[in-house]
Amino acid sequence: MVKLKNEILQLREEGLSYNQISEKLKCSKSVISYHCKRWSLTDIGLFKGKDVYSLRDEIKEYYKSHTKKETADFFGISESSVTRYKEYKREILDDSERKRRKSIYYLSFRQKLKKRCIEYKGGKCIICGYDNCDRALDFHHRVPSEKDFEIASSKVLAWEKIKVELDKCDLVCKNCHAEIHDKLDKEKD
Repeated sequence: MVKLKNEILQLREEGLSYNQISEKLKCSKSVISYHCKRWSLTDIGLFKGKDVYSLRDEIKEYYKSHTKKETADFFGISESSVTRYKEYKREILDDSERKRRKSIYYLSFRQKLKKRCIEYKGGKCIICGYDNCDRALDFHHRVPSEKDFEIASSKVLAWEKIKVELDKCDLVCKNCHAEIHDKLDKEKD
């Protein structure tokens, strides 16, 4: 076991990757990882006597105009080393941009939900057959007292709950919906 450990450490110091050591010594990568961590030889960039930390800026610059594989071959390091030393590309957003993106996400979510609801109800006005624009279609509750929630203002709910509410509704265009409510208002008076 001591001999295996020494061979692992020697090969790692020579710059071989865990995969290369595993193939050469016919042992698992977990054994290699255990010994390398224990002896602080985990740095992916440790290779053939070169100091990767001093090449970090050169690697970043070269990688901007070349592929990961080309960069790894050019510097004689693994592709994972290239990934490790590339620029951190996470975008930092201010509050206004975060709010703008969130509103776009919710708008698109609601549009997709409405499209799904419209398809579930047949895709056109049950009175006149209008089907040109999704925005012009509404869900009319046949019995308003049975309404649990409004489809348009529903937050993220399970599709099964939305379907139960849709079954209480008719799909109508805005004109027909206005006429239905006008007729109901006249009946009240």
